[in-house]
Amino acid sequence: MTNQEDSSRARTKRVVFVAALACFAAFVLVIAVLLSSGAGGQAASSDAYRAELATALVDQDWIIGEKLSAQYECNACHMVGDGSTAPLYTGLADAAETRREQLDAEQYLYEAIVYPGAYLVDGYTDAMPNNYGDRLSLPEIGHLIAYLKTFRAEP
Repeated sequence: MTNQEDSSRARTKRVVFVAALACFAAFVLVIAVLLSSGAGGQAASSDAYRAELATALVDQDWIIGEKLSAQYECNACHMVGDGSTAPLYTGLADAAETRREQLDAEQYLYEAIVYPGAYLVDGYTDAMPNNYGDRLSLPEIGHLIAYLKTFRAEP
């Protein structure tokens, strides 16, 4: 083997090593970004909710929220049946006020819509679609929250 062949092989090994190192660094960076952005069912803080809700709750209209609930077929799981598939809307406004100590009612409902896997009510699995944060605008989320706040416990 000549010195030129040895030099060429050494250069190839260095290139492969640098490429592998670059791929690993890119992988670590992607994981760090995903973890910091709240991916994987992670919820944001109540302060972040408050900032987004400042936009969402402007001119909210529960009637529009009722129509959105029907359009996105929320009623199929939350209003029909015995509540074994998903928590029923009945009494939701009352529960939202106290269910998570660190969140107020609007923040809790926002989290339940946008990050449904962040907190699961006892006895339920993470079965709700987790893409409503992408599918709904902030005003639409505000309308849904207004609608959900109309569901008080029976007197």
